[in-house]
Amino acid sequence: MKKFLLPFALIPFLIIIAQNNHPKREFRAAWIATVANLDWPDSPHESVEDQKAELVRLLDQLKEAGINTVIFQVRNECDAMYDSPYEPWSYWLTGSQGMAPSPYYDPLKFAIKEAHKRGMEFHAWFNPYRAERRVGSHAMASNHVTRAHPDWVIQIGDFKFLDPGIPAVREYVTKIIMDVVTRYDVDGVHFDDYFYPYPPNNITNQDDDTFARYSDGYTDRGDWRRHNVNLLVKMVHDSINAVKPWVKFGISPFGIWKPSNPPGISGMNAYSTIYCDALAWLNAKTVDYLAPQLYWKIGGAQDYSLLMPWWADHINGLHLYPGQALYRVSNGNFTASEIPRQIALNRANDKCEGSILFRAKNIPENPRGVTDSLKNNYYKYPALKPVMSWKDSIPPMAPGDPIFTRLEGSAIAGLQWANSPKASDGDSAWQYVVYNFYSNIGPQDFESAENIADVSPMNRFIPKRGNGEGPKYFAVSALDRLGNESAFTNLTEIPTPSIPVLAYPYDGADKLKDTIEIAWRYASGASFYDIQISSDASFSSVEYERTNLQDTALTITGLDGLTDYYWRVRSANAAGESVYSNSFVFTTGFPRTPQCIYPPDLTVNIPLQPTFKWYKAKGADNYRFQLAKSLLFNESSLVVDSVGLKDTTLTVAELEKSKIYFWRVKAINDVGESNWSSVFRFKTTATSGVVAENLTPDNFRLYPNYPNPFGSVNGSGNTTRIRFSIPAEGLVSLKIYDILGRKVAEIVNTRLAGGTYTFDFNAENLNSGIYIYVLNYKGKRLIGKMMFVK
Repeated sequence: MKKFLLPFALIPFLIIIAQNNHPKREFRAAWIATVANLDWPDSPHESVEDQKAELVRLLDQLKEAGINTVIFQVRNECDAMYDSPYEPWSYWLTGSQGMAPSPYYDPLKFAIKEAHKRGMEFHAWFNPYRAERRVGSHAMASNHVTRAHPDWVIQIGDFKFLDPGIPAVREYVTKIIMDVVTRYDVDGVHFDDYFYPYPPNNITNQDDDTFARYSDGYTDRGDWRRHNVNLLVKMVHDSINAVKPWVKFGISPFGIWKPSNPPGISGMNAYSTIYCDALAWLNAKTVDYLAPQLYWKIGGAQDYSLLMPWWADHINGLHLYPGQALYRVSNGNFTASEIPRQIALNRANDKCEGSILFRAKNIPENPRGVTDSLKNNYYKYPALKPVMSWKDSIPPMAPGDPIFTRLEGSAIAGLQWANSPKASDGDSAWQYVVYNFYSNIGPQDFESAENIADVSPMNRFIPKRGNGEGPKYFAVSALDRLGNESAFTNLTEIPTPSIPVLAYPYDGADKLKDTIEIAWRYASGASFYDIQISSDASFSSVEYERTNLQDTALTITGLDGLTDYYWRVRSANAAGESVYSNSFVFTTGFPRTPQCIYPPDLTVNIPLQPTFKWYKAKGADNYRFQLAKSLLFNESSLVVDSVGLKDTTLTVAELEKSKIYFWRVKAINDVGESNWSSVFRFKTTATSGVVAENLTPDNFRLYPNYPNPFGSVNGSGNTTRIRFSIPAEGLVSLKIYDILGRKVAEIVNTRLAGGTYTFDFNAENLNSGIYIYVLNYKGKRLIGKMMFVK
C-alpha cells in the first residue's frame, strides 16, 4: 500500500508547483472527434456556412484555453472528412456517405489553415481498420471499401473492420494516409486505438483463412496479429519519413499494456484483447510519440499515478503525451480537481512532455470550472511544442530585429520584423515566438513561459494592451516545423502612445443625421483607441463608449435627437494609455425620442378599439407607429406599421380579445429618425366592453418622484420619473408648477384606464429650483414636491 501513499501525499505540493512553474515547452492537445458528430460538426445536416463558423469558434475556444495542438479525426470508418480520391465523403459531414459538401469546400484544408493561423499544430487522426461501426446505421457509398473489396472485410456482430493480416489491406491503409500527408500541410499523423476490435466484438477464428495464407512463419495467433499491426505501424512511419520527415507520427493505444504492468494494475489490456503491442513500437522507434489513453483517476485498480510513470519509464527517448479524460469531468465521474492533479503529476515527471484532452468540445463547456483552471493556472502562458531531436535538431536562423511602427494597411502600430533566412538544412521559419519584458532582462528570462506573449505564423504582432506599467520591451525568435528555436533578436522598446487628434464631426457641427460617422487621426504608437461620447461637457456621465478599437473611424447610431454631444478619444498600447484628447461638440438634427402615453405599460382590460397616444417629440415632422403581437416586432407579428403620421394619436381597428400586444413609436424629420420609444405592453379586454379586472390598483395614489433632487446634484441628468395609480378609468391630469404657482408643463391630460402609470419629466428648459407636481383624478387631488439642480 505504500506505493499509493507517496503519490497522494505529494500531489498537493505538485499542484502548487505545477500552477506556479509554467513549462516553456509542453504539448497541449485536444482530440476533435468527428465520428457520430461528437465534437464537430454538430450535425451531419448543418450548412457549410454553419460548419465553418462552428469550427472557427471551437478553434478559438481551444486557443483561448491554452491548447497548442489539435488532433482532428479525418477518417472514421473508411470514409473521409476531406476530398479523397479513394474513399467516400463521410456520412457525419453531409448526412449521406459519398455526398460532397454543397457549396463545395474541403474541411481538412479549411481546418489546417485555421489551426495554423492560430499558431496551432494540426495532426490528422485516422482510424486505420474500422469499416462500419454499426452495420445498417446508414447507407454505404458505392465506392466504399466494403463494397469494392468485400474479401478484405471481417464482420463480427454488427461491426465490420478491415482484416489487418492481409498485406493488401496494410498497403491500402498506408496509401490512404500518405495521400493526406502528400496533399495536405499536416504537422502529424495520429492513430487511435482501434486495431483488432474491442469487446464485445472479440475476434476468435474469423481470420482463419488469412492466418493460413499469410502466417509469415508465426504459429501463435496472438503474436501473428500483433505482428500484423506492427507491420502497418512501421510501413506508415517509414513512408512518412521518406516523403515529409518533419511530419510527426503518434498513436494513442489503450492505457493498459498488460495486466500487472505496473504491479497493482488490473483490467482489460491492449496486448491480448486488441493485439496492440505499444512497447514494440517504442523499442523499434516506429512512432515519434505515444498517447496512452489513461482515462482513469488517481487511485484504484487503474491508477493514473501508477500508469503514467510506467509509460514514462518505457518511452525510450520518444515523447509521452498521456490521454486524459476531460469528458469524465463533464459526465460527473471525475471531480473538478482530477485533471489538474493529473497535469501536476505529468509536469513532475521529466519524461512526460504534455497531454491530450478528450474531448475538444468539453473544453468550452468548462466542466466544473476545469477550463477556467487551465486558462488561469496551468495553461496561463503559451508553450512551445517539445523538440523531437531525432527528427531535426538544426535551429532556424534568427529573424530581423523587430520595429514598432504603423502596420501597413492599418490604422494602428505593431511589431514587425524581417523573415528568417533559410538555415543550413534549408529550413525556413515556421512560426515566431514573441517575448515581452519590462526591465532587468537576462538570458534566463527567455526560458520563462511567463515572458512569451505569443507564438504566431505571422512576422507581425500587435501586443496586448498594457496597464500603464510604463515602457515595454520585446524580442523575437524563429521556430522551424519541429520546434527548434533560433537565437533571439535584439530588444525593441515600446513607449506610451501619443494623443489622437480629432477630425470629424468638426467642433461645432450641427444637424447631424441619425447615423453618424466619427473619425480621428492616427496617433503615433497607438495599437488601440478608446472613444467616449457624452451630453455633458465634463463627461461625468457617458452615453456611448467603445474601447480597444483598431481603426480611426466608426459609425454610431442610437444617440438622442436635438442634443449636444461631446466626444473625445485616447490611444493605448502595450506600455499604457495616452490622456484623452480635447473634446469636440456636435449637435444632432433628428427629432427627440417620443414618449408613449396610452395604453400605459403593463396594463390590462384595454378596449378592443383603443386610441394610442404619445407626446409630441421635439423636432418631429411625422411619426412611425408599430403595434405587434411579439416583443421582436418581426414582420409576422406586426399588426400595424404606419408611417407618416402627423398627429400624436392613432385609433386602430378592432383587436383580438384577451390578447397581449406591444407598441412603440418613433419621430421623423428631414434630417433623420429618432430612436424607438420604450416598448409598452398591454392586454385587451375579454369582452367588447370594458370590464374591470382585479389587477388594477384599488386606490388613487401618487408616488414620490425619483430621483429627487435630480440634475447635476447627483449626476442623474435633467429627467426625473413620476409614478401614480388610479383604480378605474377616468379623466386624469398631471401638471407641473413652479414655486410661484405658474404652470410650466402638462404631462397628462386625458382619460386613462385603471392602472399604474410612469412618466418621465425633462426639466432641461427650466431653471434650478423647487417645483410642484399636481395629479387630478375624479375631483381628487394629490401633490408632490421635487427639486431640480442644473
